[in-house]
Amino acid sequence: MTRPLVAIDALLLRPRPTGVGRAIIEWTRALASADRGLDVAVLCTHPEMLDDLAGRPGWRLVRCPAAVGGTLRKAIWTQWRLPALLEELGADLLHTMQFVAPLRAPCPLVVTVHDLGYLRFPGTVEQPRRMYYRAIVPRSLRRARRIVCNSEATAADVRRTFPLIADRVEATPFGCPGWVQGRPVAATSRPDDAPFLFVGTLEPRKNLEGLLRAYARFLAERDAAGRASPDLVLVGGRGWRDSGIRGVLEPLTASGRVTVIDYCGPEELWRRYGMARALLFPSIHEGFGFPILEAMRADLPVMTSDRGAMAEVAGDAALLVNPDSEAEMVQGLHRLADDPSLREDLVARGRQRREHWTWEATADSTVNVYRRVLEDAPAAGTR
Repeated sequence: MTRPLVAIDALLLRPRPTGVGRAIIEWTRALASADRGLDVAVLCTHPEMLDDLAGRPGWRLVRCPAAVGGTLRKAIWTQWRLPALLEELGADLLHTMQFVAPLRAPCPLVVTVHDLGYLRFPGTVEQPRRMYYRAIVPRSLRRARRIVCNSEATAADVRRTFPLIADRVEATPFGCPGWVQGRPVAATSRPDDAPFLFVGTLEPRKNLEGLLRAYARFLAERDAAGRASPDLVLVGGRGWRDSGIRGVLEPLTASGRVTVIDYCGPEELWRRYGMARALLFPSIHEGFGFPILEAMRADLPVMTSDRGAMAEVAGDAALLVNPDSEAEMVQGLHRLADDPSLREDLVARGRQRREHWTWEATADSTVNVYRRVLEDAPAAGTR
């Protein structure tokens, strides 16, 4: 009996993946960890990121160099070249991991939506990509047999924003990042002068400008009271539209209270988690929030936003603050600086919370979506 062929559009893979790219890699490996009765073709620009899957029965990696480039080049590839490739492969289903799908596909579609930041917070997304998403994402979702989201919060956003397709939206939440699994905690007793830590791209969506203003106010209040203050370490590459961030950041770096470190490899990043007092992650909007789970795996207390996927991932195991309230963030910094019992409680809760998120569950729920789509008759217009 012929096994169905699922094509996975993983074009976000790149030589140094972060965020969504890492998630696609981990999710794909979890999918390949067992024989699920499917053949799979992974379409990617850098198959070397998944070369450990190349020899698995029923799996193949398909290099797509024509998709390398900016938004326009990827759009041309998706809308004109991808349908022909699906025909050539004989795909029975396409799962696109990048929000958008070809509007003329020869097989049923499953579309992943990572977040709706381009609609809810348009100023946090580059204009070319924002315009493309506004034009194509609604049409892609209407044509999809199922829409999967990496958190319940994102799924609720999609249902609310696109009510006509609400019954086709499902959550297949991500798991705890694999690179931290099994690592020994770097520091069982953190030094008194351990710094606060931020991990993420330096861009508007991460609310770094707001966090830095809150941290500057925190320092001023501590200095006025004659109290010691933890420094702040920022780990992450430069993003776009960071002029506002830089304006707040420069006096803090000049004073020596804030240190900026570019992209860190796994070993160095794990060391940074081990050296810190707490992770500060009060983003405006996230589709999931991997640093929260990374910190919990490192027995590091977390302060994050009281909304969306961040509150969903953290549960009761983090200090939740309103990311729009400078006062709440300042109060949270004081509590994390002064209250060791709070930090110990958050660490203990984090040890339990982190076990809730597994890639095996992500893969199982995604395969269940595939099976339902493959069992149904193709929707009109998808072939």
